[in-house]
Amino acid sequence: MATQGQGKNQAALISAAIDKVAGLACAILFGTMTAIVIIGVFFRYVLNAPLNWVEETSRYLMIWGASVAISLGVSAGEHVGLTIILDSLKKPLPRKILTLFVNALVLAFLLFMFVYSLSATVEAKTQMTQALGISMFIPRLAVPVAMALSAVQVVLVSIMVLHSPDGIRPQAAGYIDI
Repeated sequence: MATQGQGKNQAALISAAIDKVAGLACAILFGTMTAIVIIGVFFRYVLNAPLNWVEETSRYLMIWGASVAISLGVSAGEHVGLTIILDSLKKPLPRKILTLFVNALVLAFLLFMFVYSLSATVEAKTQMTQALGISMFIPRLAVPVAMALSAVQVVLVSIMVLHSPDGIRPQAAGYIDI
């Protein structure tokens, strides 16, 4: 049987691994998007030969990058939220209860969005993009993937909060809280 510390550590390790993969994916997606836009500007304004696929490709790369980055925000506790009540609670038990309640609401929303976006994604598989000629399944898949990653992160963060002695949400390494 795992002790509380082992459960928290395992959740933290899994969360950190997801963060690394998601961070790398975001870096690649946004880096590729930036390179494509620069190439597009060069072809349009220097060579006077615009490329018709640049805008569409960069749009879908940005959607994918921003969608994957949602899980990074969730794991770092940097998603939109009003923390005035949570910050005013000094005792660990009320902090844990409120945090877990909020996380349960967030998880319910993420699961709803996952189910809804999954059906919309499957419906889009016969639609084709204009410039690239690829199935809209690929761009639309960003939302269910983001919701699934974020839901996993919410569960992992909830486990870490539950095992935290002071009921405070752990901060992800490498993030600066301002």
